[in-house]
Amino acid sequence: MLVFLLPTWGAVAWLVSKAQWFWNHRPDLQFGWVVLLLSAFLVWEAWEKKPASSPRWRWWSVAAAGFGLVMLFVVQIYQAAFGTTAATLNGTALGVLALIAANLGYLFGWPGIRHFGFGFAFLLIALPMPSVLYENIVSRLQSDVAYLNVEALNLLGIPARRVGSLIQLSTGTVGIDEACSGIRSLQSTVMATLFIGYLSLRNRALQGVLLLSGILLAIFGNFVRSFFLSYTAHRQGMHAVESFHDAAGWSILAFTAVGVILLSMLFHRLEIASRRASVAKPVPANASV
Repeated sequence: MLVFLLPTWGAVAWLVSKAQWFWNHRPDLQFGWVVLLLSAFLVWEAWEKKPASSPRWRWWSVAAAGFGLVMLFVVQIYQAAFGTTAATLNGTALGVLALIAANLGYLFGWPGIRHFGFGFAFLLIALPMPSVLYENIVSRLQSDVAYLNVEALNLLGIPARRVGSLIQLSTGTVGIDEACSGIRSLQSTVMATLFIGYLSLRNRALQGVLLLSGILLAIFGNFVRSFFLSYTAHRQGMHAVESFHDAAGWSILAFTAVGVILLSMLFHRLEIASRRASVAKPVPANASV
């Protein structure tokens, strides 16, 4: 049966060959190789309970295959002229996912797409966002983090002023750069919450709550980190920031990871308790006429 999925493996290999440059050269996407391994695990995990195969051509699978091939052809022409960009890589991913859907549809029908879809779509997390979207998100995070830091410092009686993404203190200026904006921890948290939620929870609403909770944890953790560094700069001088910068980053990463794990365990127990309650709920007897 694996032979029937050769187009899928080839499409995934093509996407990885295009994405690996970003995974090797962009610090915010170095977790891409981890995402690839997790995606492979999800597909392998789903394979044990795969739906019954019924190989035959379906009109929508043929349409998906045609769309995927046309998309890859157009993107390849564009890349040959202008090089690989975040936008073209996302176009490649769209074409690859269309081919995968066509292949799964041919072999399993709609049940195959529903069963394996999340495992293959999980790869999208490792792809760079289009430049316009990415720059807007990073800029907004930098500005918001700087604003919250200035407000917190002023509440403590520490004179601070925000200039864009810079925090001006009496001892110097602390900059909220791209790394300190929290975009990396945010991307990693989204990856972790989606993966853990998919494996440990069955309720879609709880999966969504876990994702939102993870995002909030990442944002809060990054605020704590940047505030600690700003406070350190005020108390000990600008030279002290470098001494604590990396340690603070790793500490917040650990805080977010532990928080996501604990929340997933809590939600899992709530889900089990809800199932048991629904099973134990007495069924009213039919009223006699």
